[in-house]
Amino acid sequence: MQTQFLDLYRESIRSASELMKTSLEQTERLQQQQLQLIRTAMEENTRSSSQVGEVKSLDDVLVLNSRLAGAQLERVAEFWSSWWRVAGDTQKSMIDQMQSQIGQAKDRMEEAARVAASQVQVPGVSAHERKERKSA
Repeated sequence: MQTQFLDLYRESIRSASELMKTSLEQTERLQQQQLQLIRTAMEENTRSSSQVGEVKSLDDVLVLNSRLAGAQLERVAEFWSSWWRVAGDTQKSMIDQMQSQIGQAKDRMEEAARVAASQVQVPGVSAHERKERKSA
């Protein structure tokens, strides 16, 4: 019976480790997406700076500003969209893992209970009689 509890303990530690790994992988993925968005924004900023030098009239300023505002709005929407997508993926993955691990833990506990129940001494019944009942 002690062996089953040790197995259950090891499995719970493994499960916690897997959940942490999943969480860290999703965090890394989110940071990579954010880094890519920052690089894109920097490239766009460089292009915009060069375009400011080409502005020759007030109309050109208005056109440039509305294009820049649209690009910035697009970047913000892209950032939040990717953030929520990663958060949802992380949550789904963790829920799936937890459901699987809970099912495995339940199976192990049932097995441990069966083993414990089979080892319980019934008054007036010898070990030999218990063995015969099991094999029947």
